[in-house]
Amino acid sequence: MHTHIKAALAVTFYFVVALSIVLTFTIFYLIETGNADIEEYQTMELDRIKNALKDHVDIAYAMMDNHFKNAHDKAYLEKYYARRLTNVIDMAETVLKSKAEAVKQGKITELEAKAQAAAEISNFRYDNGEGYIWITDTNSPFPKMIMHPTEPSLDGQIIEYSKYNTALGKGQNLFVAAVEICQAHGKGFVDYLWPKKSTTGTNHEALKLAYVKLFREWNWIMGTATYVDDAGIDAMEKIKDDIRQMRYNNGMGYFWISNSTKPDLKMIVEPNMSQLEDQILENGKVKDLIKSAIEICEAKNGSGFTKKYMWPKSNTSGLTDEAKKLSYVKLHQPLGWIVGTGDYIDSLDQIIADKKARIEQQITFLIWIAVISVVVFLLISLLFRQVLAQRFSRIQSIAKSQQTPPSITPASSSVVKPQIAPVARHKVKGVTKEIPVMPQMSEQGTLRTDECIKMVQEISKTLITEQSQLLAAALHGTFPNKNANQRHEVEIVSKEHEVINESKQITDEVKQLANHTYQTIEEVKKMVEANQLPSQATNQATNTVDIAQFNKVMGNLNKMVAN
Repeated sequence: MHTHIKAALAVTFYFVVALSIVLTFTIFYLIETGNADIEEYQTMELDRIKNALKDHVDIAYAMMDNHFKNAHDKAYLEKYYARRLTNVIDMAETVLKSKAEAVKQGKITELEAKAQAAAEISNFRYDNGEGYIWITDTNSPFPKMIMHPTEPSLDGQIIEYSKYNTALGKGQNLFVAAVEICQAHGKGFVDYLWPKKSTTGTNHEALKLAYVKLFREWNWIMGTATYVDDAGIDAMEKIKDDIRQMRYNNGMGYFWISNSTKPDLKMIVEPNMSQLEDQILENGKVKDLIKSAIEICEAKNGSGFTKKYMWPKSNTSGLTDEAKKLSYVKLHQPLGWIVGTGDYIDSLDQIIADKKARIEQQITFLIWIAVISVVVFLLISLLFRQVLAQRFSRIQSIAKSQQTPPSITPASSSVVKPQIAPVARHKVKGVTKEIPVMPQMSEQGTLRTDECIKMVQEISKTLITEQSQLLAAALHGTFPNKNANQRHEVEIVSKEHEVINESKQITDEVKQLANHTYQTIEEVKKMVEANQLPSQATNQATNTVDIAQFNKVMGNLNKMVAN
């Protein structure tokens, strides 16, 4: 029993060791591949988010740059201001035409008409009083000022002063340039620099765009101009409006604009925090974000990604939580503005955490499966070994109980060593039995009585021995040795019923043989006692029996054994 338990424990131990090795490599593989998958997913997802942010900012930047360039492009400026400027000149031309018609009708003289027209036109104003109209003639090399409403001292003077050499970006006299354009095309645009008062009250040169047109009847050139920095201001306002309206990601994504002037940092556009716009920022998250954006733009050629930072985010309950965010920023150098947008990446962290949790669950599940497998294997092994041991013990008990032969009591007599004749050998169930068939006869053809008794005892002993050998042979042929039992115990269990039936059959045969032996011995004894010779001398050592009768009995005995 102990051997079987040891064997079961040994097998279980090797099973546990093998399972532990496999489990260790499996867990290691899961961890390695899981971490690699998570890292790859994180890298790919971050790259996707970064690329999307960069694309969005590039689109917003392109819009900003387009508005800025348009505000400084002559063709665009002409187109942008053309209608307003031409409308003003067209109104002035109407006055000139009406006065010229009056001259034709003789109502007034040409001189009076020109004076009246100049006076009326000098009163034209637009753009909150900033816009006006001047008139020159077409004389060369320099024209004469007919009327200038804001500088009446110029009226009647040849305008050849160097301060007017600011036209067309090449230092040409702006009034000369106007004459050339009108003589060539009748009308056109002239860009030039002109003093402008700032909000502080100081003057500075600013770019202006003028529209000039020739009135051929009087060879007058009418002109009006506007500061194109107004176009720049309009462009910036348009940029702000467009940025506020731009959305992506189903309206969740938006853009913001900040200045890049230290230390007075401010948010120019922040759709979700409009109260912060155009306000100098105190210390806080917004100011820290702008500082970070400026540092990135200065260090990375004007654009780059910020570090991950915490930013308010509305949750499903309508409350605001702090969530991790990543932004991409880009500096527009001419404007000095930084445009940026960001995206929350807390969902990415949650997905990665879920993936790690799933890996841990898989590892825990494998460990539990391994533990349960070991326990179940151990229980099954012990139970199986115990059942085998119990059945094997039962078979051995049955075999032992059938080894004891029936008790045979031979008749006691005087002990004389007989001479046993050759024996007959008979194979019964694989066992050799040797039975004396012919005792040595005396010369008179008779057997002495004490020799017969001795012969009967020898026969009884021989048959009992043969019974034991027969049973042992049966058991030996039926059950293997101990080591064989250990190697083939599974076969023994499967053939248990067959073995028991065969053992019972052999036992019955042995019992039957024993009964026959006992009956034969009794018959021999009776025969010997009945055939004693009374006439024999009393001093003779033994009695005799007729040999023919003895041979008959022995023949019956041999037939029984042969059967």
